[in-house]
Amino acid sequence: MYRRTWHRAQSIVGPDDRIADALEANAAQALSRGAVFAAINDLERSAELTGWSALRGHRLLMAAGHAFGMGREDIVHELLQSAARTDLTDLDRARMEWLREMFDRTPGGAARVNELCDLALRSAPADPDLALDILLAAALRSWWGDTGPAARARVVACVDRLPEMAGDPRYVLALAAGEPVLRARQVVEALAGMPPGGDADALRLLGIAAHGVGHMALSAELLARSEGTLRRQGRLGLLAHVLTTQSFTYVLLGDLVRAADTAEEGRLAAETGQPAWGVTQLVCDVMLKAFVGDAQEALRGATEAELGEARGRNVMLSALQLTRGLVSLAAGRNRDAYRTLRAIFDPAEPSFHQRHGFLSLMFLADAAVCAGHREDARELVVELEVIARETPSPILHVHLLYARAVLAADEDAEDFYLTALRQDLSHWPYARAKVELAYGSWLRRQKRVHEARSLLTSAQATFDRIGALPCGEEARLELRATGAPIDWPESSAERLRQITELSALRLADDEIAERLSLRRAVVAMYRDRTRPDTRR
Repeated sequence: MYRRTWHRAQSIVGPDDRIADALEANAAQALSRGAVFAAINDLERSAELTGWSALRGHRLLMAAGHAFGMGREDIVHELLQSAARTDLTDLDRARMEWLREMFDRTPGGAARVNELCDLALRSAPADPDLALDILLAAALRSWWGDTGPAARARVVACVDRLPEMAGDPRYVLALAAGEPVLRARQVVEALAGMPPGGDADALRLLGIAAHGVGHMALSAELLARSEGTLRRQGRLGLLAHVLTTQSFTYVLLGDLVRAADTAEEGRLAAETGQPAWGVTQLVCDVMLKAFVGDAQEALRGATEAELGEARGRNVMLSALQLTRGLVSLAAGRNRDAYRTLRAIFDPAEPSFHQRHGFLSLMFLADAAVCAGHREDARELVVELEVIARETPSPILHVHLLYARAVLAADEDAEDFYLTALRQDLSHWPYARAKVELAYGSWLRRQKRVHEARSLLTSAQATFDRIGALPCGEEARLELRATGAPIDWPESSAERLRQITELSALRLADDEIAERLSLRRAVVAMYRDRTRPDTRR
């Protein structure tokens, strides 16, 4: 029957509603076996054979929706152009507006968020499913840019008016993207209550929701389950969302090796015509370079991203600002680092993002101590403690564990360090190693060298394993100060080559440090490594 209908459809000239209906049924069969492009072709041909203009437009929009899932902006654009020439119903006009929004390159805008909310409310009585799609688009627009508290509140208030959709993953993601702080507890509870299993798209949405509220470990789990199925189905547009979110999630957890592997494929977002996701992958790559110690490439990439699609997208500008702060910290430019990182938490700055700023707190605390801004940073921590009582966001609570300890007075610091190490940080290798490094350094300054060595050795081993070279170098400097031998990872070979080549030009350590964005002490440590009597 399927093949007979297809062949009859190819032989007809002019409208034939009976065959058009049969082709729409064919499309449903194609989707059931994962043949999405076949379904798109069936629906497009069905529209060509449909006599009623409004139904013809509806079928074109159905095809465009499936093309969006495959990441084919070119096909979506052509189908929308064709649909625009038909007599669309009000609902289908709303559907067309939603599809255009999903490929919209214009960042931010509270006014646009409110337009989408109005459109969703008008659509809700007849089609709550479409209304939820539109509200999710509004929530994602709020996530990408700082649309302000009023626009965020409007989005989730509209989502609340669709209680019958509460079990839908899009509902959960709309809350997470719309109000990632104030609705985090509700989102986490919804994620916990979701039935096991679920299709690949549902897992994708839930994984992105978990990421949105800062539950990185759960996000990584859900996205990994989604990835394989989307890959098998060839749904490249949605797979790009998963890969991009995965790589960002792995960076934030500190699983830098896996982040690099995922980033290789994450460029799929740009190839499938999804600029918002494409710039997210670019920014993730930039952050990853800062974490692994490639400062020059990180700064070059940050400039490229900021001049491109990242403009006006606060969530991306926040990550780029963190990248610059990390590079300044590694170079010992502590005042610059503090000023750069502090701006992330200032609502007046373009790099401010309500939830995304949480991932910078650990590094802000480091810069505050080194630059003499401990009191200002403590005031910020007090503000974030208030927020932490409202949200269970793991990324905020993990960063607060570190910041409390690093910023504490000496008489209180040890209790905070021990509290942090008693927490389950098994999913946060980078954060745990940072605590061990900071605590070990504190113990060394207290002349408790034996205890310090144990923690510093553990931190060094973790940083080496995950590829966090700048932090590994800091651990080595601290270990060298205790008189302990130093081991070197393979990842340090490129750094050694750069320093050796610059040394051959008779550059002083200060000049080498400036060129490579390193501390002078790090350069000196590498120089010592090449001497025959250096302890290995």
